[in-house]
Amino acid sequence: MVEQWHAKGRENFEWIDVAQPTAEELADLAKRYHLHPHTVADCLEPDHLPKYEVTGETVFIITRKYAPRDDFADTIQELSSKVALFFSDDFLITIHRLPQTFLQDINDRYASKGLCHNVQSLVARIMEGVLQSYVKPGQALADEIDRFESLIFLKKSIPDLQENIYYIKRKAGVTKNIIKLTDEVITLLEKKYGTSPEMEELWDMYTKVETLYDQVYSDAHALTGVYLAISAQRTNEVMRILTIFSVFFMPLTFIVGIYGMNFDWMPELRIWWAYPAVLASMLLIIVGIFVWFRWRRWL
Repeated sequence: MVEQWHAKGRENFEWIDVAQPTAEELADLAKRYHLHPHTVADCLEPDHLPKYEVTGETVFIITRKYAPRDDFADTIQELSSKVALFFSDDFLITIHRLPQTFLQDINDRYASKGLCHNVQSLVARIMEGVLQSYVKPGQALADEIDRFESLIFLKKSIPDLQENIYYIKRKAGVTKNIIKLTDEVITLLEKKYGTSPEMEELWDMYTKVETLYDQVYSDAHALTGVYLAISAQRTNEVMRILTIFSVFFMPLTFIVGIYGMNFDWMPELRIWWAYPAVLASMLLIIVGIFVWFRWRRWL
């Protein structure tokens, strides 16, 4: 589906938005606006990473907006959808397969009201909208990390905690890669067209998103270490208790083992006070071990 928007500003230009394009529609646009076949083929690739390319007078940009397929999406293709831009001084073409309502919002808020003076400022607004799509998901991941951290330190049982932290870390890491590639696109765009208020706002948004996901990734990494350390501490505590019990019962087991041997010549079997004496010696051994443990501050 092809929509054509006429943007107002100091420079006259048109904005053509193409959703779920057919081969015929793309061929018609390529012929009308002299788009290079190689870049047109790239815009059809769903797995293409963010890039910046100049062919003649036309700039070609691929960017990726946050659009996860499901809660367990953890790859670039599953977490984001591609938006391709072709533009020069007098036109802008945006191409995407999935519906992108933020483009209509940018048209309503900026382009149709004459707040984008040229194509480059409109492209900066679109790039800002793409980065804006990562803000709320990043804040949600940060809130989830905080919740897991509280539960871990409160020593509450959390089903599949390691798996949940892994997915958070994975999502943050993949998103960091997307944002890093977008940094190169913004840098080349500014190098070609110079600074502007829209570019300044775009850089502000980039810094915000980059800082957010850097923090989420580092917090998830740290939380993984804390969880493993606490799990190891709990295991060590259990082993400590079992070891203490084994130390108490080891000498008693030794004594019982000796008296469990069936030899004819065991004089203790004929002495009436032998049984209470053995029990008393066992009690003394237990008391002695307990006092020694307390003296060494092991209990």
